[in-house]
Amino acid sequence: MPVAWATFHRTAFAVTQGRLCEVSTSEGVVRGHCAACGSSISYRNSLRADEIDVTVATLDNPQQVQPTVHIWVQDKLPWVQIDDGLPQYPTTSPES
Repeated sequence: MPVAWATFHRTAFAVTQGRLCEVSTSEGVVRGHCAACGSSISYRNSLRADEIDVTVATLDNPQQVQPTVHIWVQDKLPWVQIDDGLPQYPTTSPES
């Protein structure tokens, strides 16, 4: 099942409950998960050092996150349809 991610400035993200366990999974990539249950929470890439990607469902108020663009659409599953009229980019957006 696809997972919705949101990108934040790293200084704008904080864990407010539990503990984020981070693991280096490849060169320059650190993935974070809940230390208690293992749920995927975050992704950091040294090529975007000021940003952190967070799984939307793990946020306290996920309904407050409104998408502005769709990125990495080249990796979406063929049956996923994106038809909300927002800009779509094969990888990252030009603003990244």
